[in-house]
Amino acid sequence: MKLLIKSGQKLTDPEFLQIKESHFREFKDGPNKKEDLINHIFFLLKNKKKILALGALIPISFISFNAEKFSVLGIGGIVANIKRKGYGKKIMTAIRKYLTIKNITGVGFCGEYNVPFYKKCGFKTDKNSIKQFIYYKNDKRIPNTMNDHVVYLDGKDDFMQKVLFHPETDIVLPRPPNW
Repeated sequence: MKLLIKSGQKLTDPEFLQIKESHFREFKDGPNKKEDLINHIFFLLKNKKKILALGALIPISFISFNAEKFSVLGIGGIVANIKRKGYGKKIMTAIRKYLTIKNITGVGFCGEYNVPFYKKCGFKTDKNSIKQFIYYKNDKRIPNTMNDHVVYLDGKDDFMQKVLFHPETDIVLPRPPNW
C-alpha cells in the first residue's frame, strides 16, 4: 500500500478512469475529462494499480469576504473505495498534514452524517456558517444548500476564524461549492 500526492496534470489514464468511476459511484457526478483536474492536488492510496481511497485539494481563488480576498484549498472528492478499513482516514490525515506544512486554509463541505469522521481526522466543522457561502450565477445570488456543514483547517490567513467572527457576512465564492 502506498500513498501518493500528485498534481492532476500527472495523473495516468488508468488513475483518471478510477477517479472518475469512484466519483460517479459516490457522488453521481464527476469529471468528464482529465483536463478538468489539472490544477487539483490528488491524494491517492494505492495497492499496486488499484486506488483504495482518494481525495483532492482544489485551488479556490479568489473568495471575497469582509472586503478581503482569500485563496483556499477546497477539500473535495474524498472517497474510500473499500469502506471500514481506515483508508479514508489515511487520505484525510495526509491532507491535514499537507495543509499544516503549507500553512494554507482548507475548506470543504459535508453532510451531518460525515461530521464525526472529519472531526476524528483532526478537522473542525461548523454548521452555522454554511449559509454564508454563496456564489453568483447570471447576477443571481445562490446560497449553498447542498451541504449541512463546513469542514475546515485554518492556515496562516485564519479565514474560518474570521468567518466565524462575522456570522452575518456573505462569503462570495468564485464558483459553485461543488468541490
